Amino acid sequence: MRRPFDAARALAAVGCAALLSLAPRASAQVTPAVERTTARARALIDGGDGATARALMDSLVGTVPVASLDLAEALYWRAVLADRIGDAERDWKRLVIDVPLSPRAPDALVRLGELDMLRGHPAEARAYFTRLLRDFPSGTYRTKGLLWMTRSYFDERNLTRGCSALDSLRGVDIPDGELRLQSAELQRRCIGVVATGTSTSAANPVPASAAPATTSPAPTSAASDNTGRYSVQLAAYDTRNDAKDAVQRLTARAIDARIDGEQKPFRVRVGYYATRAEATAALSRLKKLGITGFVAERAP
Repeated sequence: MRRPFDAARALAAVGCAALLSLAPRASAQVTPAVERTTARARALIDGGDGATARALMDSLVGTVPVASLDLAEALYWRAVLADRIGDAERDWKRLVIDVPLSPRAPDALVRLGELDMLRGHPAEARAYFTRLLRDFPSGTYRTKGLLWMTRSYFDERNLTRGCSALDSLRGVDIPDGELRLQSAELQRRCIGVVATGTSTSAANPVPASAAPATTSPAPTSAASDNTGRYSVQLAAYDTRNDAKDAVQRLTARAIDARIDGEQKPFRVRVGYYATRAEATAALSRLKKLGITGFVAERAP
């Protein structure tokens, strides 16, 4: 019988080398049946049938073997397609505990850290980024972990430690695209930083972290009249207060977010776009700021 899931264990050191060596071995690869099911669920979401998609993923999670790559794949996509942030968080936490060797585990750690950053809890987020750097210390995940670690210190106005974390990327071959753009933006915030964590410019003694790092992604013409069919959803909460806090933190970064819905889940969204292509382009701009989400279709 499967042991009940304990969310608090997600922050425990289950990812250390000694424990990983004792973890159950996952199956060799994701089976074609699971790949087909997750692809069908994503297609249903794209077609606006979220309820059927999530029911399909619930069934899949309940039938795949324990400690298998199939379970990791099912949990990962059920989390990505979840309508409530709490449901997504539950699955990502379960994934990193039950299948810690899965190729999906580092992505889940990043997502969990992002959620804590969005909630305004950078210290808690660093627990996930630290584990990411410890258990997946090379390649793209090293870059992602260090960039997020830097942001977590910047959110605490600790430029010294943030820029020190960023300096660990010196000499690393960062791939072109979003990660390089994010790195360049953070590097600009570290220009002139001294040991006290303040700017060396006498004319501007305010720490660079006090100012928004970037501006809001430019809206399309459809975004201005609130009639667009599509938006970018960043999160969903069971309480309006939690959603309001997320909007305030995004607004502080010059991102024009709002709350959609008068009852739970309260969705935090950006923009109104006439076409899915416009919304996808806006999501790409947000990703360059280190913010993830998905394109959502407004209810008729």
